[in-house]
Parts: sequence; structure tokens; C-alpha cells
Amino acid sequence: MGLGVLEDKHLPHVPGTALLTDVISSDNAHRHGELASALRHGRGKDADVVLVPQPSNSPNDPLNWPLWKKDLMLFFICIDTAVVGAWGPMISPGFVEMASQFGISYNKLNGDLGYGILVIGLSCFFTNSMAVVWGRRPVFLLGNVLLFISSIGGYYSHSFSSLLGFRLAGCIGMSPFEVLVTTTIADIYFVHQRGVRLAAWGLCLSVGVGGGSIISGYIIEDLGWNWTYGICAILFGVWIIVLFFFCPETAYRRNDSFNTDLGTGQSNKEELARHDSSKKKIDSGSLEAGNDEVEVEVVEHPATDITCSEKKHSYWHDLKIYNGRVSDDPFWKVLTRPLMMLLFPQVLFSFFAYGLTTSWLVVVGSVLAQLFTAPPYNFSVSGVGLVSIASLIGAIVGAFISGPIADWVIKAMSRRNGGIYEPEFRLVLIVISLVLGGMSFFGFGWSLQRQDAWIVPVIFYGLQYFGVGFMTIAVYGYLTDCHRDKAPEAFAAINLRNIYSFGMNYFISDWISHQGPKEVFCIIGGVHVFICLCGIPMYVYGKRCRSWTSRVKVFEKIMQA
Repeated sequence: MGLGVLEDKHLPHVPGTALLTDVISSDNAHRHGELASALRHGRGKDADVVLVPQPSNSPNDPLNWPLWKKDLMLFFICIDTAVVGAWGPMISPGFVEMASQFGISYNKLNGDLGYGILVIGLSCFFTNSMAVVWGRRPVFLLGNVLLFISSIGGYYSHSFSSLLGFRLAGCIGMSPFEVLVTTTIADIYFVHQRGVRLAAWGLCLSVGVGGGSIISGYIIEDLGWNWTYGICAILFGVWIIVLFFFCPETAYRRNDSFNTDLGTGQSNKEELARHDSSKKKIDSGSLEAGNDEVEVEVVEHPATDITCSEKKHSYWHDLKIYNGRVSDDPFWKVLTRPLMMLLFPQVLFSFFAYGLTTSWLVVVGSVLAQLFTAPPYNFSVSGVGLVSIASLIGAIVGAFISGPIADWVIKAMSRRNGGIYEPEFRLVLIVISLVLGGMSFFGFGWSLQRQDAWIVPVIFYGLQYFGVGFMTIAVYGYLTDCHRDKAPEAFAAINLRNIYSFGMNYFISDWISHQGPKEVFCIIGGVHVFICLCGIPMYVYGKRCRSWTSRVKVFEKIMQA
């Protein structure tokens, strides 16, 4: 048992499990023998960290790009993500005013615009499949073009029907940012680098959702709600150019032997049987009691790697929007794979853990105007927008803490586990979300029911973003490390949570009106706590679930579909 994760008795190498650090004693003197020279390592303080996955010898492999190039690209994508995050809820501070202008009820306005959430969830399947088959770059650019056109249409809309039509079209453009940013992180970064980058993405998304509402409140009050779309049209127009020049394709086909985290596929099981001698048993007498031996797979790189002869692509070559198919899988098979992947225990857990938890944030954001424009608070439109300062602070503080903690935890736990990394180590962060996230939902509803001073529910609102941020990093990191080769499909599967968000968004306003915020948010808090507690059996039995889904025929067919 590796730090509480039950060992599997069926496979010699379970997909997701990998040698992350080759130090097996506290004095840094004893290393995993041949592995120290056979595998490439990090640098500086991470000199004992084995790079997972192993980069190829090609200069065009995104894993071999300079770190500054990776981070610059991610920076531009994250800024784009922030604008996309703001695009969705930016008109929510003006819902009361807009309902009056269009002559409809608040609940109908909120519910009908909520169809956009449903569109995002469904279109994720198509944009994900396009990215898997034809690459990430054209899908990112297409998403920005759709948002640019939709923002122009939203600016010139003078009826609710035209606004709704353009908004639904824009939600299709939003869908790549629900799936492909985390996939891009998996494309270009190693396991021990992903936590900070996932936190950066989560931060920008939260800043967009929260910060956008702060700014849009003043825009709506001074210029009108149409101008929120006008400003976004300008930003998306600029960012189409930025992505074109600074964000090349990240999907890359490398030899399977470099994927030390994916285990052994059906295609080379016979080869594994013939080369059984490549399995080395490392005596671990210096390890903790109860661990008699650690079995590690020695990866032997092919003698002749075709990537070695590749010439480095020029900058102008990288500007090509389409670089050919990056997968031989038929489009329709990739399209249906996310639904089938919900049968995987680790994907199903991630769907509930990430999906339901983050859906609460969408729901709470949609009713802020209803809660704070009414007595005893009587906030103005801009005042409702300022409530989002709390979510902004919570997201920023949470990102700066959770990202470094996430990467530190997996390296520390791997060192204590004899250098072996298990994806379940990512789930440790859920403990923070359990305590702070649960507290935030209970406190938010209770304080609103008691009509406490406005600062009390606002603080709890910020705490929601802080606590749920840890859940997001834990689940996305876990799913990436379990199914890196099928990460886009796995993320599309868990983003079906938008269907749940749509349903909640449609009746949450009436629910609060009839039963009060205390009962509503205590129920939400209770569900959140239950979901977090489900992380305990997932941590303990996760490795056996990964083994099961990689050797049972039905799951094998899904992965190869």
C-alpha cells in the first residue's frame, strides 16, 4: 500500500502510475539504478524528478520547447480565458433592469439565458472532437472568431430574441475554453509542473467571472448593457491576432515508449512478454515498513527514433492554422467517446466532484442581483457587481496557494513512496475544499436568511471561490494524470455538468423565493460535503480502478474506439 493507495495485483504497470523521483532514501544517495541514467530528469531543485512523460528527441516536440515559450503561450491563452469567463455572467448585474426593458420576469430572463450553459455542455463534444482529430490551434481560433461575431451581434441587439440568438452562438465559441486549456497544459508540461499552471488557468477563469461582473456593473449603469458586448468584441478581435501569432499547435505524435505514465497498450503486450527482463525489482529495505519491494518499469527507448531526424520548424511554419490530422481516429468515434468514458469510475467521480461543485458557483452568480437588490441590502447595479470583488480575492488567494501546494504535495508524497507517483496523490487537496467549501455554502445561506450585515454573506461568497478552487485543481490534475492520452474526451465528459448547471439555473430563483436562502444553500453545502467525502474511497481504490479500466475488454474497446 503506497501511502493509503491500495496496490493492484493484476498489472505490472498501472496506467497513470509513474516513477517521478528516483531518490529512495533521505540522504539522496540511493537511486533507482539504471533508471537514473535511462530517463531524463528535471533541473535544479527538481534534479531528482523524472520527467513524465519523457520528451522525445525532436526539437518540434512541445515538451522540448523552452519554458518561457510554454509560459508565454499559456499566459495569452489564460488572458483569453479570463475574457471568455467574463463574457458569460457579465450582464448578470443588469438582469433586473433588462427584465424591465424587455417586459419579462427575472426568472424567465435568467432561465432563457441559461440555455447558453446547455449549449456549452453539448458543443464541448464537437469542439473537443475537432481538437483531437485536427488539432488545438484551429479550434481555439474558431472559438474566438465566434465570440467576436457574437459580441458584435450582442452590441447591436435591441430585442431579447436577437440577444438570445447571438448569445447561444457565442456559447459555442466558449466551449473550447471549457476543455482545451487543460488539455494544452497536459500537452506541453510535465506532471510536476502542471499544478501551478492549472491554478493559473483557474485563477484567470475566476478573475474573468468575478472581475468581469465588477467592471460590467459600472458599464451597464453608465453606458447600458449593450456596451459590455461592444468592449468584448474589441478584446476578442485583438486576441484573434494574438493567438494567431503566439500560440502554435501543441498536439504532437511521439513514440509510445516515451509515455511512461500510460502503461502498456494492447499493441505491445506481446513485446512486454518477450522483454519481461526489463522489469527490475528494487530492494527497498530503507523504505517504510510494510513495503517489501517496489517494482518499476525500465523504459528502453528505440534504437532509432524517427523524431531525431526532424528539422526544427520555422516560426512561419508554426503560423499555419491547420497542420494536418493529429489523430487517425474517425471523428464520429471521438465524438461518442466522452459519453462512454463516463463508465470509468475515475471519470464518473470527477464528473460529480468537479461538475456539481463548480455548478454551484454558476448558480450563485446568477442570483446575486436577486439577493442583493432586495431589502435589506438594496444594492444598485454597480453595487451588485462589486459583490464579485469577494470572489475575485478568493480566487486570487486560492490560486497562489493551491498551485504551488499541488505540485509540492505530489513530489513530497512521491519521495515518501519510494519515488513512485500515483495520480491519487492529487486528491489530497480535496480536504481543504471539504472544510472551507462546506463552511462557505452553509454560512452564505445562513447569513442571508438572518439578514446579517452585507459584509458577512460577501465574505462567505469569496470563501466559496477559495475552497472550490482546490477541488478544481485536484480533479483536473487527477484526470489529466489518469488519462493524459484521452484528456480532451475525459474533460468533455465531465463538462456535461453544464446540463446540470442549466437545470439549476432555470429554477434556482423561484426556489430561493419560496424556501429562502438558508434552506437552499444548506442543501447545496450538504451535497458538496458528501461529494468531498467520496474522495476518500476514490483515493484508496483509485489505482485498482485504473487497473480495472485498462484490462477489462469493454473499457479497452472504449479507449481504442
